[in-house]
Amino acid sequence: MGRVSRKGRTPEARAFRAERVLDAGMALATRGGYEAVQMREVARIADVALSTLYRYYPSKDALLNAAIIMQLDQLRQDLLRRPPRQRTPEGRAAEVLHRAFRAMQYNRGWAHAALSAFHIPKPLDRRPDDAAPLVETSLPTTLADLIALAAWGPSHRTTPAEYRALHMLESLWSSSVISWLNDQMTPEYVEERLRFAAKRLLMPEPEAGK
Repeated sequence: MGRVSRKGRTPEARAFRAERVLDAGMALATRGGYEAVQMREVARIADVALSTLYRYYPSKDALLNAAIIMQLDQLRQDLLRRPPRQRTPEGRAAEVLHRAFRAMQYNRGWAHAALSAFHIPKPLDRRPDDAAPLVETSLPTTLADLIALAAWGPSHRTTPAEYRALHMLESLWSSSVISWLNDQMTPEYVEERLRFAAKRLLMPEPEAGK
């Protein structure tokens, strides 16, 4: 996980531990999804002052989004330990999407909380600078970045067209997880859908004349 900036001057702020707070939020999500994550309860479980918690995470969605970044870093580490075994970029991309989906299947409550936080529209009057940066990291922090890393390797310079395809896959993954949570798709169909999309979007175009 990336380092969390610590600018507080109180003893509570100096003792702040991001991992402990994020673990508390994820534990509550596991029990009851998005609605179960209450900031006061997170502070109690993590043993930090509520005011200190809000200093680092000004809202429940900010806390959950920081936990999502932590989960993505864990997925990145898993990909480094166990690289996808498919022979083509589109096959490796599908394997990343499947691993991320299976992590959601393992913890349905967390899946509900994470997808709710990520997809709920922000207030109309919110300015981009309303939320302070929470995580400092130079590592890939989106699913699209991780797909690119697995599909083509760290030395590949991803083109704008490839990024558009990756972001389409990321959006399809999110909507598929939501459909699964709503019992509108089976896990088997979700994986088949993701595999089909990765093949269609990332397969190289045939050369002219061939």
